[in-house]
Amino acid sequence: MKKEEFDLLNEEEETGGLPDLEKYLEGRRRHLVNYSEGAKMYRIPYYSFVRLAREAEAHYCMRKTAIVDVDLIEKYLEEHPDVAERINTVREV
Repeated sequence: MKKEEFDLLNEEEETGGLPDLEKYLEGRRRHLVNYSEGAKMYRIPYYSFVRLAREAEAHYCMRKTAIVDVDLIEKYLEEHPDVAERINTVREV
């Protein structure tokens, strides 16, 4: 067994079966969230955020969950003001 594989297995045991993604994302300037965190952040319904993430092609599937790159969503909203306006109409107060 390679040292990297051994370290990953030990890491998964320490974090309850999930690898520590922060170690791999360290130094990168991306802000990643899951669907529910993103919906809360933008104050929109869950499925509206899922639709937005898919339209912006900012979601990445990992096993049984998906993560969303918020930077790509921001860029998409800047380039498509009609979508930004639609998001403002469904925004929860």
